[in-house]
Amino acid sequence: MNPPVAALSRIRPVLGRTWLIVLFGGAYLLSQVTILVILHPLGGSVLELQTLGFSAETVRAIFRSWQEAGLMSAYRAHFVFDDVHWVWYSGFFTALLCRLFERHAVSHRLDALLLLPLISGLLDAYENHVQHVFLAAPDFSTIVDPLPLLSTLASISKWVLVAGYLTLAGVLLARRPAASESGSAG
Repeated sequence: MNPPVAALSRIRPVLGRTWLIVLFGGAYLLSQVTILVILHPLGGSVLELQTLGFSAETVRAIFRSWQEAGLMSAYRAHFVFDDVHWVWYSGFFTALLCRLFERHAVSHRLDALLLLPLISGLLDAYENHVQHVFLAAPDFSTIVDPLPLLSTLASISKWVLVAGYLTLAGVLLARRPAASESGSAG
């Protein structure tokens, strides 16, 4: 077992404590709701940007449509929360998965899966960094290929990982706990 994964097996019970799940979960929920409220006027075009913005031409078109509709300030404003949002959801889902892995006595050989929320969070942080580059010039001249492709690939990869660990958490939540569960980790 490689050293980082071996470390996960030792700290898995610590990371799965109730107070960490509540702390990160509460911050994640508040952050998510705030971001959704801020971005609501933009509708589904944010998801379009994240999943279809492969070229500079496409991203500039989306940004221009927001600018013409007077919505660009909402997109800019959401980054106040979105720039740290990845910390909250990475922490929450890591803590939740640690708790579920302990509860169900999941083999430590699978502890590398506990890194999926962190990896998705880092991809999100990279995606946001590139979006800040796009917003650096008022005429959107900083939106140049291949940056949109890289941002979109990071976003799609993030969403694939999120779907993976949400499915894993759902499966574990639906299962009965292992017979050897030692009670709740506080």
